Amino acid sequence: MQLKERPLYLDKLIAFQDKPFIKVLVGMRRCGKSSLLHLFADHLRASGIPADRIISMNMEAAEYLPVTDSDALLSAITAAMDSAAPASSRFYLLLDEVQLVDGWERAVNALRARNDTDIYLTGSNAYLLSSQLATLLSGRYVEIRIYPLSFSEFARFSGEDLPKEALFTRYATYGGLPPVVEQGDERMLAQTVLSGIYNTVFVKDIAQHNQIRNVAVFSDIARYIADTAGSSVSIVNMENRLRAAHRKTSSDTIERYLQALVDAFLFYRARRFDLKGGAFLQGLEKYYCADLGIKNMLLGFPDRDFGFTLENAVHNELLVRGFDAQVGKTGSLEVDFVATMGEESLYVQVCASLLDESTRERELAPLRQLAGRRGRKIVLTYDTIGLGWNGDIEIANALDWMLEA
Repeated sequence: MQLKERPLYLDKLIAFQDKPFIKVLVGMRRCGKSSLLHLFADHLRASGIPADRIISMNMEAAEYLPVTDSDALLSAITAAMDSAAPASSRFYLLLDEVQLVDGWERAVNALRARNDTDIYLTGSNAYLLSSQLATLLSGRYVEIRIYPLSFSEFARFSGEDLPKEALFTRYATYGGLPPVVEQGDERMLAQTVLSGIYNTVFVKDIAQHNQIRNVAVFSDIARYIADTAGSSVSIVNMENRLRAAHRKTSSDTIERYLQALVDAFLFYRARRFDLKGGAFLQGLEKYYCADLGIKNMLLGFPDRDFGFTLENAVHNELLVRGFDAQVGKTGSLEVDFVATMGEESLYVQVCASLLDESTRERELAPLRQLAGRRGRKIVLTYDTIGLGWNGDIEIANALDWMLEA
């Protein structure tokens, strides 16, 4: 099957090619990490690198199941290197889902020390990767986050010539995981694929590494934060809700399960930031689903609240563009997103419609309190009329903003 290009990420890999860092691609399962390695291998071959200098191993493939520890991994790789014809070019090592091999970091560190190998890794669990990378490879790797398709990527990837509103309806329903997008508008197929992806993430990236003893409680927590995406999450309220449903659990367990969902890249956490005090606030974080299709699958594909769906999509778009997105507090008011990237700041409000005057004033009020603060201020809406500028605040159509990427 012809792989579809994802230049946003492929260009990053090419930019880091032959740099003295281990390149680590991280992201949830089925978001496209393996395909990117294949695309990068194609790039290497097209640039004249001999095929036997490109060593690709998917640690989930049947042929590599016996490779369970660092010694076996190092032996398999060195055997492939020894069988290559003599050449002046470097080896390019592409290891997929490397966290499945116990002690993989020792083998990778040994190969890094050879100075003739450019190393690329992928993984689907942030905790496993970060804990192992920190032991031997601290300061010697660069992390590249891979996300499900953004809305602009989805529009190209799907190949559908539809109005942007129709495209977004499909995107908001089935999400942006490539194997799901390939099902088109076939709801049963999409739902089956989404369920399979979620179950794989749970079994391979969460349950066996986080000692999930109560699957029912874990599932309730996942559904709860999917249902409340865009709202502040109180651990105490969640604990009380579970107790009312006769599923008593501790706040420590809830926090551990939430972290497991974040580590598996199923959800992103947005902390609250005090814009006046310049410090992060404790508690009441917000969680956003990494993929809208996963969110809908967890909730049984309900009728959507376009306001929260749009907010979730905008949050994810900010991450794709390289921003760090947090929730801003200014006095008693809240800015949906304070997005920063280097010296660039972006203050974002998201609202399905601003046509009601009181709603418009409510959404503009937090941004008006930021008058004089450096950075772009923007309200993103599903509306197509009433757009433009209100003082130094831009009011823009959210779909156009996402498609301009």
